[in-house]
Amino acid sequence: MARNSTLTARLGYIDTQATFVQAALLAAHGAGARAGGFRVSDVRFYFLLFTNWVEHDVTRPSQDIDLTQVRRTLERLVRAGHAEAGTSAPVKGLPRGRRYVLTGEGLCSLAEGLAGRERAPLEEALFVVCFAASYRDAVLSRVEGRARALSPAVRRRVERALDPLRLVKEAQRTSAAVLADLEERVEAGLRYEEQSRKAMARAEPVADVVRALEAAGSYQLHRVRPLGEVLLALPEDLRQFELTEGMGLRSRLLFAPLAERARAEHAVLARLEARLTAGKTPG
Repeated sequence: MARNSTLTARLGYIDTQATFVQAALLAAHGAGARAGGFRVSDVRFYFLLFTNWVEHDVTRPSQDIDLTQVRRTLERLVRAGHAEAGTSAPVKGLPRGRRYVLTGEGLCSLAEGLAGRERAPLEEALFVVCFAASYRDAVLSRVEGRARALSPAVRRRVERALDPLRLVKEAQRTSAAVLADLEERVEAGLRYEEQSRKAMARAEPVADVVRALEAAGSYQLHRVRPLGEVLLALPEDLRQFELTEGMGLRSRLLFAPLAERARAEHAVLARLEARLTAGKTPG
């Protein structure tokens, strides 16, 4: 079962938002050192910046967070001991406003939440790898508040969470699992299409055809609703379509193209792992 990130589980963000909110909090914390902490507006800026990097302003133009959401998130982090409201004097030449700093536990929680999303889309996985490769050291060097004396245990937790090579290997495991599942679905759909058509051509009773397909395990949601129940409840024309064309059509028009994409994504991640292993900057 996939693990939910800290913000997803505790603060109600959806997974995709949580990834970029957590990165935004870490980035704002690092960038706010000179000013004695970061502001609510800084977090929103980094959220918009990072989602822009992965083209979400094109693919998900409605995705945004408002300042009230960020403020509530920070208040909850403060109550949990993961952040502190800044108390330092205003810095000349910098904007006024309440400022926050992350504690050591806050750094750990956010870093582990950022790295803990399983089966993320490729652009999200690549973003996390890039963020970790770029900013892990900066994140570790900007510890304030209750974590001024950074313990070795906290450092190890953040270093492990934001290890880019570990993150890319996790992404590879996901892409391999997705590819294997899609390839099986392509093959199964075409096989069962042929099996069903032959049975229908022999004028076998529909119930017998359905039972044979069900016994062959061609349906991944059997535990939710058995295939026989689904097919036999359909109007006759839709049932005929499913038994003669539907399964093969999905294999050709949906599962096969998705498998092709998954295969390409897996190759991208393999090349990225090679670059990281060789000590080169990804890109």
